[in-house]
Amino acid sequence: MSTPLIAPAKPKNARSKRAADAKQPQLVEKQAKTAMIVRTQGISEKVKVALSELNQLKKPNSISFSKSNQIRPFEDATSLNFWSVKNDASLFLIGTHTKKRPHGLIWARCFSGEVMEMLEVGIEEVMAMSHFKGIKSAAGAVPLFHFSAVEPHANLWDTHPTFTQFKSILLDFFRGHELDGVALKGLERVISVTIGGSASDEAGAREGVEAAVEGVKGKAVESLIGAVPTGGATTESWDEDKALPVVHFRTYSTHFMRSGLPQPRVELSPHGPHFTFSLRRSQLPTAEVWKQAMKKTEKKSTAGPKKSKNVDIDEMGDKVGRVYLNPQDLGKLQSRKFKGLKRKPGENGAAAEAEASAAGDGETTTEVAAADEGRKRRKEA
Repeated sequence: MSTPLIAPAKPKNARSKRAADAKQPQLVEKQAKTAMIVRTQGISEKVKVALSELNQLKKPNSISFSKSNQIRPFEDATSLNFWSVKNDASLFLIGTHTKKRPHGLIWARCFSGEVMEMLEVGIEEVMAMSHFKGIKSAAGAVPLFHFSAVEPHANLWDTHPTFTQFKSILLDFFRGHELDGVALKGLERVISVTIGGSASDEAGAREGVEAAVEGVKGKAVESLIGAVPTGGATTESWDEDKALPVVHFRTYSTHFMRSGLPQPRVELSPHGPHFTFSLRRSQLPTAEVWKQAMKKTEKKSTAGPKKSKNVDIDEMGDKVGRVYLNPQDLGKLQSRKFKGLKRKPGENGAAAEAEASAAGDGETTTEVAAADEGRKRRKEA
């Protein structure tokens, strides 16, 4: 990977070192990722509404730029790398609008402060939250995603690289704090993402959208995911794959009704925003960067018995352990301060000399003992 634009500052203390380590790529990302909402120059009204609505869904883990920026992510991603390092953000949502590619959104994902992959989608239809009546969910609520597809596009989410990339980016974009479980009452928002839709479903889709705007609850979910994009003269100049079907992004709020059972009956009502996207350009990550980004912790093998260090089985079948301790100096052992246990000055030196003489050769010790015995005999005589 290339050298980052901003050289990381050298930590001055332990606290700043911990903060710098927290910004580095982690094997397990437990916190919600920060997304930056960026607009380019001359964006259309559709793009403004889309950026505002997606920012509302992402809050409070989003940073929105109010001023326009002259950037072209697919040609030069230098600005995105700079903002990613400066704001500690790994996700981008960029609104664009040109004559060749009108009403565009670019989803970008970074790794280690550099852009890893990008995907551009076109906005065919958009409906803001304000078009739907009812109570809105609280900011920061993590949505439940439901991915589906109509025939004959049932397997595109798992087989087509562009749709697989879009699914991965959406899940990463709206992912919240990692939890072990989700309480049923804590589920406030459901996002349904559906591939496809035919012209025969247009009448039912229009009727469902009109009913949703009037605030009618209990409408079937299928009536709002079959909308078809409205064509125009400019659609012929787009350079995306025309064979790819559109993607319907629909947001619903949950209502728990009485069912006579311990589990309530769940109904979905349109919450907004609603989008219809057409997939355009995509930039996939390199194999090396993708391997680093998808690195996981190695799981320890639990097949064989767990081996313990310094533990053996003796001849009788008993478990015997070996413990290593540093040599202890009993002369420095703290004891009760009795007057009779106090040592006189120089006593430690005499004791050390006696030990040193005792550790000498055996012959020298024998000679000294014999000389002492001879002196005693002469005194007795």
